[in-house]
Amino acid sequence: MNALLKVSESLRRLLEGIALVSGWLLVIMACVTTFDVVARKFGLDLPYTKLQELEWHFHAAIFSLWMGYCYTINAHPRVDTFTERMTHRGRAWVELVGCLVLALPYIALVSYNSLPFVESSYLMNEQSDSTVGLTHRWIIKGVYAAGLWLVLLGILSVLARVIVVLFGNKPENEVNLQIGHVETEV
Repeated sequence: MNALLKVSESLRRLLEGIALVSGWLLVIMACVTTFDVVARKFGLDLPYTKLQELEWHFHAAIFSLWMGYCYTINAHPRVDTFTERMTHRGRAWVELVGCLVLALPYIALVSYNSLPFVESSYLMNEQSDSTVGLTHRWIIKGVYAAGLWLVLLGILSVLARVIVVLFGNKPENEVNLQIGHVETEV
């Protein structure tokens, strides 16, 4: 069980590192957006379509690269009305079933099928529908695909912790399984 917990923590740390590094894309996106707004305000003749597409590419990249980590820290949408009165162990059972029956099969299938999605975009040299838009659309599609694979890693990390909670003799605080209702301070 210790080895499983170490694997889970390694996956969580990897996902956290990717999320923190990709967080800098938010700064770049803010700069691009600010430049776009200021350039429009002063009437500069620029390819605004490329700037707008670049903005949504940054949004997509930030979202995609954070999804896996967010799953490990329970920062994703969750309907807790069913589990709010359950014990932590009861929630762990629901999480186990949810991971094995719903999340893992679905995200594994979608992740696997994301690879041909990116490959076909690359092979046909897909670009924006706009004549003045961005080229190399396969890059952002690759980021989407990477985000799906990161979610798969996040699910495996949580699943490992759930297994340790349910079948190991570790105290809850040592396993650090974050499931159920979460409140954060703002």
